[in-house]
Amino acid sequence: MAFSANPGLLTDLSDLSGTDACAALLKLNAEMFAAAPVRDRESIETFEALALGFLPKADRATLREIARIVTGCPDTPPSVLDYLRRHAPDMRDAMPQRKTWSVSLSDGPSLATAKGRAHLASGDRLEGTTAARILALREEASEDLLAANPAFSSSHPEFHQLVRRATERPALARILLQRADLSTAQESCLYLAADRERRRLIRQRIMGTLVQASASPLHLREYDAVALSAAAADGDIARFERLLTQAFGFPGTTEWRILQIGRHLLLALALKALGMPQKDAIRIFLTLHPALSYPLSAIRELARETRDAPGPVALGLIEAILCVKALG
Repeated sequence: MAFSANPGLLTDLSDLSGTDACAALLKLNAEMFAAAPVRDRESIETFEALALGFLPKADRATLREIARIVTGCPDTPPSVLDYLRRHAPDMRDAMPQRKTWSVSLSDGPSLATAKGRAHLASGDRLEGTTAARILALREEASEDLLAANPAFSSSHPEFHQLVRRATERPALARILLQRADLSTAQESCLYLAADRERRRLIRQRIMGTLVQASASPLHLREYDAVALSAAAADGDIARFERLLTQAFGFPGTTEWRILQIGRHLLLALALKALGMPQKDAIRIFLTLHPALSYPLSAIRELARETRDAPGPVALGLIEAILCVKALG
C-alpha cells in the first residue's frame, strides 16, 4: 500500500523549477511518508525517486527540515539519508547511522518463505519493520531465532511482544532467559519457565527495585481465606480462581489457569502475595487437584516457593505474568 503519493508528481520534475514549490512538495511528501502506518516496497521506492529528484533543488533550510522529518522513520531509504548527511552537515549528528536496523528492500522476498524468515530472524542486520513482520506470522521457529538473536535488542518495542508470547510458550521463554540483556520486568514475565536458581536471582533483582519490601500491600480477609479453602476442598477450580481475582482486585477477565502444566507456581505466588499462612497454603495444594501434590517433589516445590518469595515480590511477579495490576 503506497503512502498516498501522487504518481503524477513523478512524471516531470523539471516542471517544478521554483524553489518554494519544490520545498513545499518535498516537505509535504516527507511528512506523508513518515506518518504512513504502512510503507511497502512501492511506497518506499516512490518516495526515494521523488526525494532524490527534489533534494538537489532544496536550500539548506529545507534540507534541515526534511532531515528532521525523515530521520526518525525506520523505512527512509539509505540513499536519501546519505544525501542529507552530505548536504546538511549541521544535522549529521542527529541522524542515525542505520547499522543494526538498516533498511533493505531485498528483505521482502525473504519474508515470503520459512527459510527466508529464518535467515532474517537470525541475521546480524535487521531492518526496522522486519521483526514486526516476522512476529505477525506467529511462526514458532522464527520466534525462537529472534529470541536468540542478540541483534534483536531487548529495548526494541517489538521485543516485549515476544516476551508476552513466551508467557504462553515455555520453550520460547527458556531461550529468552539465556539472554543477559533482559530488564527486570521482562525477567519477571518469564519467571514460571525459569529454573530454581534463576528464580532466586529474579526475586533478588525485584527486591532491589522495591521501596518497601517488609510486607505485601494486600491483606486477605478471614472470610476470603475460608472461601478459598472451601473452594479448594471442593476441587472447584473455577470458583477458586474467581475468588483469587476478587481478592487481588483484578479485572474479571483475568485468566489464571493455575492448573495448566508449567503454571502451578502461580498458585504458590498468589497465596503468598495474599498473606495466606503456609500451613493453610499447603492444605490448598493438597486438596485443589492431585496434580499439585503428586509426586511429593511437586508439593515440596510449591511449599518452597511460598517460603522463599517475599509477599511484595510475589505480588510483582503475578502482576507481570498476568499483565494486570492489583487493586486497579
